[in-house]
Amino acid sequence: MPFKAYGVFFKPDELDILNDAYDAAWQRVCNTSNGMTPSQAADLKNRLAKMILASACTGDRDRERLTEIALRGVAGSHIKEKPEHGNVDRHVHPRQLIKSL
Repeated sequence: MPFKAYGVFFKPDELDILNDAYDAAWQRVCNTSNGMTPSQAADLKNRLAKMILASACTGDRDRERLTEIALRGVAGSHIKEKPEHGNVDRHVHPRQLIKSL
């Protein structure tokens, strides 16, 4: 549950939508991936979560749309060993993450 720490910003049902979108996006990545290192997997999970969180901060609550936005956000991107933006900082307001994307 990558969004649990954001419970103060989202209602429980909204968190369920974010987590469902994340799980669906990660499952699709796993189904189409030819394998990746643990570091690459962690980076990709982080970027999926950031994309979903950023979209949710603009008001989007549609699970399928959030999933597609996250997948499009990482599609075709080169997976780097070290994340460009680091891990999702649980102490930063979600709207501030939009600036880092």
